[in-house]
Order: sequence, then structure tokens, then C-alpha cells
Amino acid sequence: MTRLRVGTRGSELALWQTGWVSDRLRTLHPDLTIERIVITTHGDEATDQPLDRDWPVGGFVGAIEQALANHTIDFAVHSYKDLPTAVTAGLIVAAVPQREVVHDLLFTREPVDLDGLRPGFRIATSSPRRAAQLRRLGDVEIVPIRGNVPTRLAKLEREGLDGVVLAAAGVTRLGLNHPHVTALPTDRFVPSPAQGALAVQTRDEPAVVAIVAALDHVESRVRVTAERSFLKTIAAGCHVPVGALATTDGKTITLHGQLFSADGARLAEGIESGAAPVVIGERLARRLMAKLTAC
Repeated sequence: MTRLRVGTRGSELALWQTGWVSDRLRTLHPDLTIERIVITTHGDEATDQPLDRDWPVGGFVGAIEQALANHTIDFAVHSYKDLPTAVTAGLIVAAVPQREVVHDLLFTREPVDLDGLRPGFRIATSSPRRAAQLRRLGDVEIVPIRGNVPTRLAKLEREGLDGVVLAAAGVTRLGLNHPHVTALPTDRFVPSPAQGALAVQTRDEPAVVAIVAALDHVESRVRVTAERSFLKTIAAGCHVPVGALATTDGKTITLHGQLFSADGARLAEGIESGAAPVVIGERLARRLMAKLTAC
């Protein structure tokens, strides 16, 4: 019998994601036993700190990566968008499971028309990208918000907000329901790079990698690789307003990117296609950075 230890954050969504991955690994490897180890990260402790330039690189994953490097755990399950684009020495993403839905959802207290929001409509989000995209709808007020998915949704009523934006993937995974939900179209609200994707991270050790790699979904990995190449070339962290979404048609990859100025006032947007995900991401990023500078 093979025994592995998996590291995860303690949020409801993180535990669900880790359970989902663990169940599928046990199905693929019936002799596998998995012990779950909950690890507290900076993001779990600094719940009031905004996701701005002072936010540390890897704030949601650093402690887990350290546990992996120290052999305290054997693999980790992350929301892929939380991983820094710089690879941690000795660690690899051994599997990218099939991706969940990628778009964002706007939860509101009453039905709304995206193009007819009243002036001063108060929308809560901690994401600079979402804030920049939402401000293009008109005179909306952005309210900073932190906390796990159920907590942020609960604040809609408790704090008298008009709306809260959440990733559809987390809402779907947790099975949450709400009477008034608007799906934000990805052509206007390009999601965060790797949104909806999971990263199963291991040390670069063949025995563990072989077990975990059975979950890898090639198409999801290709799409995420293009998006994160775009993000890495821009050298953007979670405080930069940037969105990227890749689609595939056979061997052709199409990447749609949005890059906002730091204040969210200016937007450079474009599409790049090709067969090499890293090259496409780099090429689009350089083009949009030049375009934004010229604005």
C-alpha cells in the first residue's frame, strides 16, 4: 500500500478541491492511502490585508510550498491562479486536472441589467482586474472584500452591498445557490489567468509524479500554460489588473488578453493565435504592454 500526505489550506473551497483530487487519485490507484494536512498560509492569517502591492508573492501558497520542499507533505492541491509564475526550485506542477468553468458571476440582491446599473451601485470585490472591468460599466462603487466564498456571499446582505463578484468555479464546486446571479461574459470580463484550474504540485520525484500525473488533462494544461505565460511576461502579481483566457481548436490556441493601467483607467486588449502556448502568451503580453504605453 502506498501512503501520501496532501497539503491544503483550510477554507471550505480548498478542502473541497483537495477532497476531489484525492478521491480521483484513490480511484485510479486503489492501493493508495492519502492523509490530509491543513496548512495555514499568509492569506489565511492576513484576512484584512488588501491584495495590493504590499501583498507577498505566493501569499496563498508559500507555506504549503515550504511544507512540500521540507518533505512534510508529498503533494499539494492549489487553485492554479494562486501559484506565482516563477517556479519554486525542486517543485513541479505534476497535474492540471480538467478545468472547471472559467467565468465570473455577479451576485445581486435583485435582478439587474449589466448595462443599466444605477449610479453608485456598490459591488464588492478584492480583485483589481474585476474592479477595472466593472468600472467600465459606469458609475459603480467598488467595495474591498476578503474572506472565503461563503463569507463573501453572506456579506451581500449583511453589509448592505448591491453586488458581489465571485469566480463561477468556486461557486459550482461548493454547490452554492442564490436567487439573483448574472454570468459575466468572458469577452468583456476576461477572467484571471488559470481561473477555474487546479494545480497538483509535487517535488520533482518520479515515484510521486507518476501517481499524480494520471490526473493531468492535456487541453487544460495547454490553455493554462498560455495564460500564465502572458502573466509572467507582464511580470504581474495579484495586484495588477490583467485577464487572460485561452481556448483551443485542435492544435490552434487562441489567447484573449486584457491589460489595464495600474489605476484601471486605460485598457489594452488583444488576441493572439498559434500552436505554442508559451510563445503566444509572450507575444500577446509584449504587444499589449506596448499598446498600453502608447495610450
